Amino acid sequence: MRATDRVDKFMTEDVLSIGIDEPASEVLRLFASYPLHHLPVRGGGKVVGMLSSADVMKMAAVIPKTGSAPGTYLDQRVKVATLMSRPAITVRPDATLLEAARAMAGNAVHALPVVDEAERLLGIITTTDVMHAALESRPAKSSASHESGDPLEIDMSATEFDHALSSAKAAVAAGEDVELVALGLLHLHRRLALLEQVLQSADRYLKFGQEPARAASLRAAIAAAKRASAPEKQAQPAFGLE
Repeated sequence: MRATDRVDKFMTEDVLSIGIDEPASEVLRLFASYPLHHLPVRGGGKVVGMLSSADVMKMAAVIPKTGSAPGTYLDQRVKVATLMSRPAITVRPDATLLEAARAMAGNAVHALPVVDEAERLLGIITTTDVMHAALESRPAKSSASHESGDPLEIDMSATEFDHALSSAKAAVAAGEDVELVALGLLHLHRRLALLEQVLQSADRYLKFGQEPARAASLRAAIAAAKRASAPEKQAQPAFGLE
């Protein structure tokens, strides 16, 4: 996860909601029937408020233990509009997770309805969603370029690269390269050297005349580079370990 990831990648889209003019008993029914902790309230097609499980607990506390049916009692005395928190603290789908987390922390809420430009409900994101995103090993989304096959951005000086090569040779010579990482580096370095020879031969061939000797040199360099591209078909290359 990156703090700049968009909210719409992690929000829950199929979210229950309730109309502001619906009876209070419907709130109780929804919370009793579904594993809800937060319930957006709609009014005029927009999100106008928010109900939480804490609000339901307060509502349930006023229901008498005996007497009329709980639903009827609530509908006569409680309105969704007075029970809900308002205004609703919302977030746009293109907001970042960091912005969503800051909005939750700054307003002491645990969920944000996700709305479009017209304040219409699109989904909901909760503190649990943010925590799951932080713990999730999603390197696609945390490092999409790596999944698409793009190379890692590595900045290494010539001195550092020479040191890495020396360390790789020492590891191979000492038999300490258990994961073959050092051998892989040396193999790739050898291929790079061969490709450099191809470039140099091609450059001479194009700049100084396409003579048979230069053409032969270019063909030989290309053949050597091709052979090095299939290490499984040849014996382990020598890397000057002696």
